[in-house]
Amino acid sequence: MARMVTLWRCKCGTGIKVIAEIDSGPPAKQTASCPKCHALHAVHADRIITITEDTYDLGPLPVPCEKKERLFAAQNKAVNIYSREASELALAAGVVAQAEFEFLYDKVLTARQVLLETRLQLSEHTMKHGC
Repeated sequence: MARMVTLWRCKCGTGIKVIAEIDSGPPAKQTASCPKCHALHAVHADRIITITEDTYDLGPLPVPCEKKERLFAAQNKAVNIYSREASELALAAGVVAQAEFEFLYDKVLTARQVLLETRLQLSEHTMKHGC
């Protein structure tokens, strides 16, 4: 049996600290509620020991950045495309004609380049904007 600590900020702005236990098997899903507004939050543990307000200074709520959200969504889409293309290439290796393999290989390289560029844009935006 192991103890775990889960921290999160509730939608009401309250910092929450949950101390729970996990047995050796896969953890169950428990529900913890915010001490202030009673909003529910899933905790992957077998037993919840305590739910308290975390008094550590969490700082102000972050201001949502639309551009960062768009870049993050674009990065996730690029990851999915790259993964799918790479899997297709792996399945085709040794099974398809050389010309078709090279076509699939080029698609993987293009998807990888898009992923790297999107990741770079997100990183640069985060450093420059501070969000």
